[in-house]
Amino acid sequence: MLRFLALLAFASEFVNGGLGLTGERSVRNAAQSEKAGIPVSAEFVRACGWTMTGAAAALFVPFLRRPAALLLAGLLAPITYIGHRFWEVEDPDQRRNQRTQFFKNLTMLGGALFIASSK
Repeated sequence: MLRFLALLAFASEFVNGGLGLTGERSVRNAAQSEKAGIPVSAEFVRACGWTMTGAAAALFVPFLRRPAALLLAGLLAPITYIGHRFWEVEDPDQRRNQRTQFFKNLTMLGGALFIASSK
């Protein structure tokens, strides 16, 4: 039961974030990616959102758990680097917010790698 609740809490951020990427936010995130020097289309961002949502659901299927966790880790790395570049933000409040989001994503990346390494 505890493992299920832990996976549910972990997956919830990916479902929330993934579904967020499938809508209007995809255009803004694509522009943010281009600004960071990594040009992608809004359609690519939407596809990543659906992939993230599906991988979060796959965490609950025992034989898919490891590949789903690795996929989530692979998605989080560039999202964290592109989306939360706190070192480039001038405003102290925005910098603090972006730093918090950066390290939240880094923590989730660690969680995904931990899940992938668990039996």
